[in-house]
Amino acid sequence: MQQEDLNNQKRKTIPLKASESLSFFFLPFAFFGTINKKNNDFNKSEIERFKRYGFDLKLKQARELTIFGRIFYMSLIFIIIYLIKY
Repeated sequence: MQQEDLNNQKRKTIPLKASESLSFFFLPFAFFGTINKKNNDFNKSEIERFKRYGFDLKLKQARELTIFGRIFYMSLIFIIIYLIKY
C-alpha cells in the first residue's frame, strides 16, 4: 500500500516531456481530421488521460501550452496580415 501511495504522489509532480510539450504548443487545434471515429483530437484525449490518471502537473502544463499555442498562431496571422497590407 505504501508503494501505491508513493506512486500516486510521484504521478502528481511529473512534468511534460519535450515532445509532449511541442505537440500541445504547435498543434493546439484538431488539424488532421478523424484518426479515430470516437475522438479526433489527440490533445483532447491526452488531457482526458491526464485527468483520469491524476497527472496534475502535466494537466496544468498542457492547458497552458495549448493557450500559448493558440496565441502564437493568432499573433502569426496578425503579423502576416500586417505585412501583406503594408
